Amino acid sequence: MKVIVAGAGEVGYNIAERLSRDKVDVILIDTDQNRLDAVVDALDVQTIRGSASHPDVLSEAGLEGSDLLVAVTSSDEINVLACRVSQLMAPEVRRVARIRDPLLYKAVNKADLREGLGLANVIDPTTLTVDNILDFLDLPGAVDVLNVGSGRLKFVGLRLPKQHPAVGKPLSEVLPRAAGNNLLVVAIYRHHQVIIPTGNTTLLAKDLLYMAATPEHLPEVAQFFGIEWKTVGVVFIMGGGEVGLSLARRLEGRDDITVKLIEQNAERCEYLSRELNGTIVLRGDATDQALLEEEGISDCDVFIAVGTDDEKNMVTCLLAKRLGAANTITRVNRYSYAPLVTAIGLESLVSARVAAVSAILKIVHKGLVVTVATLQNNDTEVVEMEVTGNSKCHGHRLMDLKFPSGAIVAGVLRGETPIIPRGDTVLEAGDVLAVVARAEALHHLTKVLF
Repeated sequence: MKVIVAGAGEVGYNIAERLSRDKVDVILIDTDQNRLDAVVDALDVQTIRGSASHPDVLSEAGLEGSDLLVAVTSSDEINVLACRVSQLMAPEVRRVARIRDPLLYKAVNKADLREGLGLANVIDPTTLTVDNILDFLDLPGAVDVLNVGSGRLKFVGLRLPKQHPAVGKPLSEVLPRAAGNNLLVVAIYRHHQVIIPTGNTTLLAKDLLYMAATPEHLPEVAQFFGIEWKTVGVVFIMGGGEVGLSLARRLEGRDDITVKLIEQNAERCEYLSRELNGTIVLRGDATDQALLEEEGISDCDVFIAVGTDDEKNMVTCLLAKRLGAANTITRVNRYSYAPLVTAIGLESLVSARVAAVSAILKIVHKGLVVTVATLQNNDTEVVEMEVTGNSKCHGHRLMDLKFPSGAIVAGVLRGETPIIPRGDTVLEAGDVLAVVARAEALHHLTKVLF
């Protein structure tokens, strides 16, 4: 497989890194030679200096023999133009563009215009970020939430408290599969490494446990971790940019939630007040303790900082937490800040760039692998694989398949029904398997199943 990636920024770099690790032939295009030099020093990819919207550059990159063009430069216009030129030069090549301007995205996402511009797939970071935030609202306090099967199955990451009764005990004793419970621990993140557990795996304090559960069984997840399960009633949003506006609009559709949006710019506040109906728009600085206290921050269920300044997002979340907000969600633009956010006690974070990488990888892996997500350290993946009548695993019980170390079937999607699997679960044609696997085990697992 050959993929051309236009743009060597954080998103382009991460896509190139993931694909090169999977032995995909990657050609990275950028106008900045310094960025390309840094890539060459770190990754096994080819680089070309130039604009991906120029036919000669695309030709030099071997567009005609490529499978996919991924346009993720810092310019939406260049991304659109690169896809259009690519369509004219090699219409058989699949194309995907990232578009960050919501007005441009809305315009080009109309079917006729999207087809005319060669935009087979369009990625909108704003919508992806808002979707990610809404996932966290299903279980406030979660460190990570991954949707499988369009949300029919969720992998929820939560830390095991020091005083939890499960600390020091094996999984087989804590959550015995024979007991008929609706939860399954599918991965453990410990000391910067992901462990695919077995029944003999002993749980330790502060382990980040990933649990597979259906949406209706999320209260059981909360109960296991000793979290008081309650629906979100009051949400504060810091930042009235496009993400804050889009999030407020989505939350306004839920009658059970009161939304307060804090924005410092007076002109922007006036615009937000016109655009929003049920949201309380507050003009002020979210680092103003008096403002937060006056607006009832102590009654806040979730404080969400989605400004463009990473440092301010972190500071406001820390302040809100100190003043009584039950949970916080922090937006980070530079994902290199993620370890810092966790270190200072702000576990729930979202990143538009990480969401964009995940969405693009789903398109890249179109086929046997239906979707791709990443657990924490980038070397463990969640994939969906469809069982056919010709698959080796068809008609077999999971316990009879020789799984490689470092892989687990975490869920089975059978039609519209999600199943938390057991050893005696028999796989049928049409089943979609949600698999958690370390990178080195994924290739061997595919051989076992298919």
